[in-house]
Formats: sequence, structure tokens, C-alpha cells
Amino acid sequence: MVNGRKSIRFRAVGLRMLVCLLLILPLCWSARHGSAQSGVLIPSTGTKPDPRVLSLEVMNVDVTIDNQHARVRVLQIFDSHVSQILEGKYLFALPPEASVSDFAVWDGDTRIPGVMMERRRANAIYSQIKQQQVDPGLLEQDDEHEGSSAFTAKVFPVPSYGTKRIEMEYTEMLPVEGLVSHFTFPLKPSFGDAGRAEEFNLHIHVLSDYPISRLAQSADNYPLKITKSEPNEFEAEFHAHSLELKEDFFFDYRINVAESALAWIAYRAPELISAYDLRDPALASRNADGYFEARAIFNQSGVQPNGTAANPDRQPRNIILLLDTSLSMYGEKLKRSVEAIDYFLHSLTPQDQFSLILFNEEPNALSPSPLAATPENVEQALDFVRNSMLGGGTDLRKALTKALDVANAFPAGERSIVLISDANPTLGTRDLKQIVQALNQKKRTSSSPARVFAFGLGSDANQTLLEELAKAGHGYFARARETEDIATELKIFFDHVGSTTVEGVRLSSSDQNNFYQVYATNDYSFDGSSLAFVGRYRKPQPQIAVNVRGQYGTEAINLARNVSLPELDDTHEHLPRLWARARVDALLHEMDMNGEREDYIAEIIRLSEKYKFVTPYTAFIAAPRALLRPRLIQPGDPVLRVKTDESIKSVFAVLPFGETLPLKYLSSEAVWEVRFLAPSWMPDGTYRCRLLLTDRNGNGYQEVKTFVIDSHAPKLHARIATQTVRSGDELLIHVDADSDTSRLVARMYGAQPVQLFWSNSEQTNVGKLRVPQGLAAGRYTVTISAEDFAHNQSSAEVQIEVIAR
Repeated sequence: MVNGRKSIRFRAVGLRMLVCLLLILPLCWSARHGSAQSGVLIPSTGTKPDPRVLSLEVMNVDVTIDNQHARVRVLQIFDSHVSQILEGKYLFALPPEASVSDFAVWDGDTRIPGVMMERRRANAIYSQIKQQQVDPGLLEQDDEHEGSSAFTAKVFPVPSYGTKRIEMEYTEMLPVEGLVSHFTFPLKPSFGDAGRAEEFNLHIHVLSDYPISRLAQSADNYPLKITKSEPNEFEAEFHAHSLELKEDFFFDYRINVAESALAWIAYRAPELISAYDLRDPALASRNADGYFEARAIFNQSGVQPNGTAANPDRQPRNIILLLDTSLSMYGEKLKRSVEAIDYFLHSLTPQDQFSLILFNEEPNALSPSPLAATPENVEQALDFVRNSMLGGGTDLRKALTKALDVANAFPAGERSIVLISDANPTLGTRDLKQIVQALNQKKRTSSSPARVFAFGLGSDANQTLLEELAKAGHGYFARARETEDIATELKIFFDHVGSTTVEGVRLSSSDQNNFYQVYATNDYSFDGSSLAFVGRYRKPQPQIAVNVRGQYGTEAINLARNVSLPELDDTHEHLPRLWARARVDALLHEMDMNGEREDYIAEIIRLSEKYKFVTPYTAFIAAPRALLRPRLIQPGDPVLRVKTDESIKSVFAVLPFGETLPLKYLSSEAVWEVRFLAPSWMPDGTYRCRLLLTDRNGNGYQEVKTFVIDSHAPKLHARIATQTVRSGDELLIHVDADSDTSRLVARMYGAQPVQLFWSNSEQTNVGKLRVPQGLAAGRYTVTISAEDFAHNQSSAEVQIEVIAR
């Protein structure tokens, strides 16, 4: 017994499986073994993370939550333990509503930030750069899961016995449900062994206009050290070494409002136009209009800060539970779906009535008529689940049709269909629009239409389909990764089932024509939830009246306040991206329902490039943006080269020693070039060079680049593991060198030269030199040659004794 009720135990994976499916499962495992894991680098030599090849040495996670807008920065350093250069596949499974906002890889000590561009072009450029052995990174949505929440990055090269540093930033709007905001950072893999971080650091900072209080966690796998806890601010951190990443990190906090409230933020600042933006005139045109977000938080029931409601009474519910038992629900999804069924059934009271339908290729109902939710009937339903089979495909339309037929057998009153699935249909129709139309058509012919509540499970859950089903059924949609603790999600979700909605929510103002391109997060809402409008405004105004109106049962809602539309306020700098993301989501949704359109795709690419977030049509490419990037030169180095887009018609360089030179365009190489002399009297150090660019329309732009004068050769200290080796053996070499050393090569008579690379674990440069097989016994010299970024060169020698075998 668990908490006074029986726990569910399953043979094997929890449901009996058809014997013929056992041969299929390893194929499914192999295809998805590396999926839905966060921040892993899979070597090109394998299909899953392998710490013997690439290990995670450092992982830093920094989380800032500002009024439900979360910004998460992730830094990871991986160590290579093999002698060959690798290409890595970096895999990150984001929360469902998140979007990537920054990506970078490191080339030694140089950070190479990502540039957003059209996906096909980014892939082509990545392939070209990879051939030049320059550090590129390519981040895009993972087609394996239809670009929903899995992102992959190609990273090359990962140097032998070296390190690879990767940075990523993503943002998401946290929903408010039951006046609780829930943040999750995915760490646990969906399949396979948990990863390990030798050093793990997490920092979380929460800000809110309304008082907040942290909720106690049922299982605190990452105990936080609280550094600040105030009514409107919370800050904490967690540090660990050799940490096994076997559970997701989650953080819940309650928003303490005594009644429904309206929050307002706005942003207006001059747009920055870079030379890169000039490749598209639509990106280059400045738009002075501002951005705003109006967020309503509904507390019509008067929930108190302790979570109790003023009127907790609830009418009896009529529930049809619809559980997906197809093969795609195998593994962690199955555990979570059974946990959900267990929770839903035990949350019913004897006054409630329910029916249970399991479906894959065919639906299978527990009973032809509704059952009272007595303890005996609940246990009968759990036995029905225990003794059922997992396997086959998914016919979602047939399952929904069956559920609506069963709903007609319930007594008069509201009926609720609770769907638990990843919503990836494989049989019947797989077309989203046809499935939704079939649901609507069936509802119109039913004697009493049922509401649909969809609980999606898995990082590959079809969010668009589940949302549309819930919207068509005037219900509620929630989604959870198969690896996260879903206890809070289940409670929030089931509290919505059968509850009254907030209808007809709309935004108005005393100057309605000043607002345009306004997008709402939903068509309706629930008590204890939030609904936001994000849009743009044309004219700044010191004060304007705004209202959010709606209907909650028989109660009229009118949330009003006077707000400012600032002329200049860059406090909430995330608002432009938030608006652009809402616009793109609206276009993607339209294409999901009605097919792709070239004009929509073009606008999605344009907005993605301008506001920097990944979509199914764009990708981050992290590579040197021009031939002139922060670089090192020797005194007297005569050439300065820079690459721009085609719209630039003139470039001048203002050099730090007082000379201004025009650059000449070389059409054969598509670069601008000028020769100059760095005076010999200039001391070593970092200098700034200003580039003045003019486009074809006469617009001027300025960029600042830096270079370093370096006249000193790198200093070396070489060490070998042993002074005596046999022919054919590998000689392990360690070399300490100046930080600006770009290349280290070890050579000896008759041997193939090898390059040495930095190892984060050993804090030095490491390489293995193979002593030639059959080399005559005697004393030999190993020479290590070094070159820095300014092409200064030096060398060091060590003596070894080769003995015969």
C-alpha cells in the first residue's frame, strides 16, 4: 500500500507485450537512444554519449526568471580522450515552449558567436568551413521530432585529447496554473544511462511584480543554497562535483495575489542595424514602434497564499479516460502514463462517474456503460491496465470517435474526455486538420458534446495536434517530458478537468488604433491561470487606459489600469523577441493546419534572423563572420582584409596609429583589402581598428575590430612520460605553452608528425607520437615546434633512448 492505496506493479515494462514486438524494440531503441537528452556531445564514432570518448567536465546553468519570462544560459566543456579529431553531435532537449536565442562555440580562447540564417544556407556554409578545419558549429531543430523541442548542433573539429566549449541560451514563458509557476531544466535522458558532470554549477534568480513564495519539493535532488528570499525576489545556487544527471531540475513558486490582476510591461528603444542585416532590405529598415505585454492573472475563487480556495466545492464529474498503449509509449513514457492514470482515477470521488478506454490500432473499453468511481471500480480499472498489451500503431481518430460514443452513455451534464498520449498517429489519417475536423463533426452529432483535455507525454509529443484537440474540445492542454517529475503537472491538469473557463477574453484600450499585431496566448483561460497579449504600439503616450475583459460563469471580469507607453525604455529587452516568437508561432500554426506558404516561410526566416531564435526553417551557424576577426599580427604585417555583404559599397579603416586608409574590393575573392604597415615602435598589446562602411543607399555603419601586436615567440616546456621507449611504441608528450599558441607539432626521425592539443583535465597540451616500427636502437631527438596567432615560431627538444624489441 502507498499513501493508503495500492501501488501498481507491472511485469517487465508494466504492460504485457506481444512476443512479435520484441524484435522491433531494439530498432526503436537504437533510433532514439540519443534523443531527449540535454547538453550531450555524441562523438561521430558512435550513436550515443560515451564518456570514454567525450566526457562532460564542466556544466554551468544560469537561470533568470523575470515575471514568468525565463532566460537560461548554459555553458559546457567537454574533454576528448581519443587520438583522432572528431565531429560531435550536440543534442539538447528543450522544454516544449522554449526557443534558442544564442549559440556559440569556442576556438581555443576565441568565442565564435552564432549567426542566424536560413537553414539550407547554414548547412552549406557549415560543410564548406568544415573542410577548412575551422571551428564551426551548426544549431538547428531536430527533424527526428518534427522540430518541436529537440535541437542538435554539429560541432567540428573536436581536437584529439583536447576540449570543446559550447554555449547556448534559450528563453521560455512559464505558464501560471493554479497560481503556480513551474520551471523545469531537463537533465535526465529519456533512454539509457544517466550522464555525469565532473563539475556542475546552477544559479537561479526569480523576480516578480507580485509577491511569490517557493513551494516545497517532494524530491529535492538538487538542494539549493538560498542567498536571497524576499517577497518579490528569490535567489539560490547549487554546486556539485562528479554529479550523476539522473533527474531533471525543477522549481515551483506560487504567485500570491488576493484577486484577479493585470500586469503590464513595455519596451521601446532604437533598433540596432548591423552590416549583416543589410543583406535583406526588410531587416535593414528601422521600425521605431514599441512593444508591450498585458498579462492577466485570474483568481476569481479567491485562492489564499496558502493555496486554499474560498469555495472549494466541485460538482460531480463525468470522465472518459483515453490511454494510448501503442508501441511509441514504451519506456519512460509508459511509466509516466501509468502514473497519470493512477493519479486521475484516485482523484475521483464516488460521486463521479468514469469510463476507461485503452487504444492503439483499436480502442478497447473497460465497460460499455459508465462506472461510479468507487474504490472497487477504480481497482478494477487498474487491473484492466495491468492486464493489457502494449504494442501496435496509433489510430487517434478512431479512438476519439469511440470516446465520444462512450460519452453519450453518461447521464446529462458535462462530459470530459481526458486523452493521455504522445499524439503521433500512424494509422488511419495522420493529417492534423482531418483529425480535428472528425472530432468537430462527431461532436456536432452527439446529444451532449464532450470537452477534450489532452495530456501530452514525451519530448516528441505532437504539441500542435494536442493543442488543437483541446481547443476544439474547449478543454485544456498540458505537456511533460517523459523524464520529469510530473506530480505537480498532474494536479494542475486534473484540476482543470470539468472546471469553469474564463471566456471571451479580450484586450481594449482608450486608443485602440495605437495597437497592432496583437497576439493572445490562448482563446480562453481558467481560474488560477494567466493569459497574455503581446503586441506593438505606434505612438508613445505618458498614460493610457487598458482593460482585459472576460466572463467567468455568470461573473463579468474587467481588469483595468492606467499604463505608460514609453518613448524610451529598454528595461524589458526580451519583449521584441517575445512578440516576434508569437508572430512566428501564429504563422507556423496556420501552415500546420493549411499547408506551407512561401510568403509565410519568408517572413518566418526574416523574423528569426532579425530577432535571433531557431525555427524549422532557420539555424545558428557559429563561424568567423569575416576574414578580419580579432586576430594577432606581427609588426610590419601588411594586409588587412574584411568580408561584408553585397550592399556595402565602400570601406575605410581607421588605424590606431593615426592613419585612415580606403579598402579596395577584390571581386575575385569577394573581400575588401588594404595594405598597411604596423610601425616597429608599437609595443605588444591589443589595439582597436574602426571600420567605416557605407551601403548603396548612402547609409553609414561603424564596426570596431581588435588585433594584437605580438613580437614574441611562444615559450615552451616539454615533458615526456619516459626517456626510454621501444620501436613501435606510443610516446606520450606533454607541453606547456603560452596561451596565444595556435599550433604545436611534435616530430622525430622517421615518425609521422603529430599535433598536440589542450586537455582541460590535464591542464596542458597533450599528444601521442608513434615511434617508427623497426627503428634502429639509439638516441633520438623529439622536436616540438610552436607557432602563435601572429606566426611567431619557436621550438623545444627532448632526448629519448630507443631500444630494440
